[in-house]
This record gives sequence, C-alpha cells and structure tokens, in this order.
Amino acid sequence: MLYLLFLIIKTTQLVNNMETRLHIAVISNIIFEPHFLPLTKQYFCENTAVFPIPFGEHTEVEYQTRMTSADLIVVWINIVALLPGQFYSLAEQDLDETIALCKKLYADLTRISHVKILWFLFEDYELPLSVTVGHVYHDFVDKLNVALRDSLSDHVSFIDLKYLIAKVGVSNAYDRKGKYRWNAPYSKILLKAAVNEIHKQYLIEKGITKKCLVLDCDNVLWGGILSEDGIENLKLSGSGLGRVYQDFQRFVLSLYYHGVILAICSKNDLLDVLGMFNEHSEMILKKEHIACFQVNWEDKPSNIQKIAEKFNISLDSMVFVDDSPVEIEAVKAMLPEVTTILFKRDMDYEQFSCFNLKSNISIANIDKRTETYRTNGFREGLKAKYTDYADYIAALEIKMDIHEAAPIEFSRISELTQRTNKCTNGRRYTVTEIKERTNSATVKLYSVSVSDRFSDLGLVGVIEVDGDALTLFSLSCRVLGREVEKKMMEFISDKYQIQKIEFESTGKNEAVKTLLSESFPNATIANCEIL
Repeated sequence: MLYLLFLIIKTTQLVNNMETRLHIAVISNIIFEPHFLPLTKQYFCENTAVFPIPFGEHTEVEYQTRMTSADLIVVWINIVALLPGQFYSLAEQDLDETIALCKKLYADLTRISHVKILWFLFEDYELPLSVTVGHVYHDFVDKLNVALRDSLSDHVSFIDLKYLIAKVGVSNAYDRKGKYRWNAPYSKILLKAAVNEIHKQYLIEKGITKKCLVLDCDNVLWGGILSEDGIENLKLSGSGLGRVYQDFQRFVLSLYYHGVILAICSKNDLLDVLGMFNEHSEMILKKEHIACFQVNWEDKPSNIQKIAEKFNISLDSMVFVDDSPVEIEAVKAMLPEVTTILFKRDMDYEQFSCFNLKSNISIANIDKRTETYRTNGFREGLKAKYTDYADYIAALEIKMDIHEAAPIEFSRISELTQRTNKCTNGRRYTVTEIKERTNSATVKLYSVSVSDRFSDLGLVGVIEVDGDALTLFSLSCRVLGREVEKKMMEFISDKYQIQKIEFESTGKNEAVKTLLSESFPNATIANCEIL
C-alpha cells in the first residue's frame, strides 16, 4: 500500500477549523512536507487547508468526504514510486497500463467532485540511469504525457513538471535525504515553483487574472526617444541592441493572440507614434493590434485611468510597463491597483505570468474585440452630442440577436464565462461542461450577439436557464451601460418564470446580484461564495 503524503499535517485540525477559506485535496504517492503546507499558506491565504489523500485510496469514504469539500484537487504522481523496479525494460504494455490507471483515477475524481483538477505531468530526470547516462527513458515519459493530455478532458489543467525542474535546475530540484527518509524526493525550491504554478492556475480558473497590458513606447518598444532621435535613428532591428526591442514586441504580440488587450500610454506626439507604427519596417506590433493610443503630454496615471474608463475594466486588471522608475513609482502611488513592471533590456518575462494565457481564443474574436475597443472613441464622441441618454442609445443603432447557442459557439461561451468577473452571476464553464449541460432536456443555453453603427461586437453575452432556475448570466464589459443587460432581462422574463437564481461572488459582481434580484423579485438567490 502506498503511503500517505504530508505526514506532518494535522489534517483533522484543519478540517475542523471553521475559519478555513480554501481546501486543497492532494492525491499523490509521495510526501511533500514539511514545505508544502506553509507554501500554500504563503501563496493562497493563511487559512488554507491541505487534505492529503494517498494514491490508490481515494475511493475510501473518508477521502471522498474530503474531496467533496475541496475547492481544488491536485494530482501529483511520481513515476518512480508508481513503477518501482520496472525501468530496466519499459514497454508499450507499461504505457497502456499507466494511462489506464490515470484514466480510472480521473473517472473516479470527476464522479466524486466537480471542482477543477490540476494534474502534474510525469518527469524523467530522477529515473534510474537518467542521472548518470542521460534520459534513456525520455521517449517513454514523453509518450506517456502526450497520451495523458489526449485522454483527459478540458476539466483538467496540466502542469509541466519537467519544465519546472528545468527552470530551477535539476541539481536544485531534489532532496536525496528526504527521498530515502520520508519518501519526499523534491526540494523546497521545486515545491515553491510548483505551488506558485498551482496558485497561478487557480487564479486563472477563478478568472482573477490581468486583462490589459499598457505600454510605454520610448526605450520599451524601441530604443531611443522618438521626439528627439527621429524614426530613422531609433534602435529597432533583427540584430544588435535593436533585437531586444523586436523580441519584446514579438512577446507582446503573442500576448495579444492569447487574448490580452493592448494599449499605448506614452508622453509623445500622437502623429509621431502612429507614424512609427505605420511606417517603420521593423515594427512587429501594428496599429491594428492596439486597442487604444493614449498618447499626449499628460501624466501617465491620469492616462491609464482614462484607458480603464474607455475599456470599462477595473484598474486591478491592468498591467503597466515603463522603463522609467519615476513613472512606475507615480503609477504605484496614484493607482496602486495597477500592476507595474519596470522594463529592462535583460528583463525576466516571468513577470507577465499574471495574464491568463490558457484560453483558446480564435484570432477572429481577438481582432473583433480589439476593433470594438478602438471604436469606443467614436461612441464617446457620439455620446457627447446628446444630453439625453435615451437619445444617445437610440443614435447608437444597437442591434441584438438572442438565439439558442450552437456548438460552434461553445468555445467563445466558455471563454466569456472564464474571463468575465463584473457582469456575471459567477458561474464558469469549460467547453466539456457546456456540452454536458446542453444535453439535458431541461437546460436552455442562449447566445447574445450585439452590433451598433460603429462595429460588430460579436458574441458578448450568454444566458442559461435550467427549468425555473437562472443558472448562467454573463455579459462582456465591452457593452455595459448600453441597455444590453436590460434587454437580456426582458428576454428571460418573457420566456420563463424564474424562481431561483444561482450566484457566486467574484468580488466584483454585487451590482449583477442587485440587477437579478430586482428583475426577478420572486426568485430566491442561492449564494455559493468563492474565494
């Protein structure tokens, strides 16, 4: 029988602690203490409880109870402990048996609990002979990890353990004494990197990540001062010092294609900056990638505030990059909610891990969203012409289409539920969960698409009704304040007699709770608070 991890944890005390806010169940065949629990308290909150569950014993009643109360399930299986003494002759049979074992574990976990599962992929650095003659089992472990990814649904997020080990260094990743004394092979250094990744994935799952990257220009996107040096004298090329800035632009562009909103905040002349984006042959970023150019000679905190207002997003969802420590400190002082990053030529891109890069977003949706933000200036200009808000809404010529969601829209709907924190009832679905729910005869899922005189905003809202319960309401912040939410309420009221509203707090959606309760005064609200 495989042994219980975390021998030092006083699990019973933690379970009975009424002040505990986060429960993490960890299924493993090795031990992580004494470091794992203190690290989870450091990254999550002081009142974090870790439930150790021995691999192979998770179906026992005691451990099932722990998993049903867990907010997060972590699976970390050590292949050396899983297949002891077999590594002299690994074969396809061993591969198939290991995958079958993992698939059974996954089936058991999804039957017991519906919370997110974080699954550590296998690593081969510690395998016999690998230490002395190289990764002779590299092919086996890689095949195993590929099969694991292919076998489990998107209800699972995978953590690349081999990458974490390579990141901290193989010589720093292991604790030889701990391995033979306690069956605890990993060092505190590696466990810190692992818990950091667990925490990051948890924030992504809860939608608590950054959305917008605000960039300075001079000595950030290019080397030199545009207003002083001129376009022709700036450092920006595929070689020499200019490559630093090109590489950073490539990195920023990769963030864009993963759904990050890009904005420019620079003390410059707007026409000069636009000329740089339009005319310089070495620019990787183009004008069409930037949702907002806030370029003038005003202070940067005020300009960042204006960008947030244009996008209708909160300051704590923004990241600001500048090469000037003075500007960084000014933003910290005046807008403490904004995450700041000081640009350096040798900077560590790890600082940008606060962005949610897991969503599989189509390029078409990215471009459409950017165009929406870019045309917000036209909407604001139109708004200024009217003293009556109703007249302004009429002048926008808003068109809405609410229809039963098609399978081709499931990916966008999942993305919307995962990324929306403000105008939402707090429910978040994976694509697999959406497919499963729409198979129910009692569940109706509706997509909401919006356009106006300036642009097609695309699929910006979603509604789900299960019988007489409103189970999902989510609307992109891009269209808030244009009476779209009111029309969605009217649509629901006309078709259904809502008696129950499911609601989970995101920390930012109390206004939606008020809206739902006022729209359906006879309905009860089921509160399912999350961290």
